Amino acid sequence: MTPNISNRFTSIAALSIIITLGLIHSATVLGGDQSLFVVIAQLVDSGKVLYKDLFDYKQPGIFLFYLLAGKTLGWSDISIHLFELGYWLIFSVVLIVTLKHYALFRNEYFAGLVPLFIVGAYYCNATPFHLTQLEALVSVPLFLIVWLLDKTYKDGNRLFITYLAIGGLIGIVLLCKLVFAPIIFCFLLIHLIFVIRKNGWINLISKKLTPLILGFAVPVSLFLIYIFNHHIENLVWDIFFKIPASVVNLDDQVDPERLLNSIKWFGKRMLVFLLLAVIGVLLIFRKEPHFAIQMVLWGIIGFLVILMQKTSWWSYHLQLLYVPIGFFSAIGLDFILYHLLQRIKLQSTTLAVGLLTAMLLLVFNMQIESLKRGMGSNNHTKLYSYDYAKDDAANLLTALNEEDTIFVCGNPRMYILASRLPELSTNGWILEYYLDFQWEQFYNEFVNNPPTYLFVKNDYDDLIEAKHSKLWQFMMSQYTEFDSVENGKWYKKI
Repeated sequence: MTPNISNRFTSIAALSIIITLGLIHSATVLGGDQSLFVVIAQLVDSGKVLYKDLFDYKQPGIFLFYLLAGKTLGWSDISIHLFELGYWLIFSVVLIVTLKHYALFRNEYFAGLVPLFIVGAYYCNATPFHLTQLEALVSVPLFLIVWLLDKTYKDGNRLFITYLAIGGLIGIVLLCKLVFAPIIFCFLLIHLIFVIRKNGWINLISKKLTPLILGFAVPVSLFLIYIFNHHIENLVWDIFFKIPASVVNLDDQVDPERLLNSIKWFGKRMLVFLLLAVIGVLLIFRKEPHFAIQMVLWGIIGFLVILMQKTSWWSYHLQLLYVPIGFFSAIGLDFILYHLLQRIKLQSTTLAVGLLTAMLLLVFNMQIESLKRGMGSNNHTKLYSYDYAKDDAANLLTALNEEDTIFVCGNPRMYILASRLPELSTNGWILEYYLDFQWEQFYNEFVNNPPTYLFVKNDYDDLIEAKHSKLWQFMMSQYTEFDSVENGKWYKKI
């Protein structure tokens, strides 16, 4: 007999820890990517057209997340992070509620701890530049797809509504990032195989395919209406399909060292979790094969999807793997703890809680150290309460008049600090990924609507000159240096 620890106790403890971690991170400044998402969301909120008024390669999902955050709690850094915390708390409750109905854990109270292995690990590992990134946020709809597919496989009730929801979630995931399609495909393929083996083809077609397609059509149709209403269908086609196919072949942006460093970062922090996850994978297949295979494929195909993005390979991409790794590692630790309690014949609940706490501290040792290093770092780019771009914009802010405009070839954080939105559609944050025709568009835009102040980050001066010498010559002939800062130079129109 094992000591009686309630699921409610572990759930409350896990949620309390996640709230604490989220509040710690709420004071951090937004990174460059996140600042861009805020800028684009604010442009949309002001009536501008997505993609037309500020170009970006990403699908609309992440911009809508930031738009919802801004409209709900406000546009400040803290507001965005608090909105994300609410998002993760809802997901944590979903994990607790859904997983407690599975026969996965020998110690039933372990279901309440699963959010700690996923959301808790995410918060501990994340630097300010990892927070509120799409690869982590998309875990919620991906998990719901896996869970609902498993639910329909086991339960024949409310199939139409459930498959309608699955289809809608699939549409949402693909509107977040099209490259996630292989993960979705594998989920559906495994589900298809299990369903056919259980019920045959007729049941699949007659009861499941139609609502799945209808559900998928809802978010996609809403986006298509937006596209056609604003006459940006050609632009969206290029952004979603044509341009990425060309960008992925930019050999000068393929950096194997960056991939290696990203894997090292993730592997170092998640090593114990990965070892426990191996145990969890071996245990779950006998109990929940349909659910288990999809979760395993999430990890495997998810990693392959990351490798596919060879012009990126940023460390935050690996956040896509937190759910499967965290889920299986919780099962692995539960197995170890259960047999340890059986061997030592521990009957006291208090002592059992102490042993559980000690094991969790041991497993999360690297996460705790990572969190402590981040909070106590002397490096201003990693300090939780310091704006890493503040010094770069300090002199500009004192000279900026109300009618002045700015354009930033670099970190879009500058727009937020200056309380200005870009007036050009060119995205100065991703110039290294621009193709030849985009540089020509940039030149025409800039010449026809030159901003009052121009910021060029370090190394971008060489990039602009190499990619479009006429643009750089125009900049140098029409602008004079205003301020030289740590990360680049400010220029003022003559």
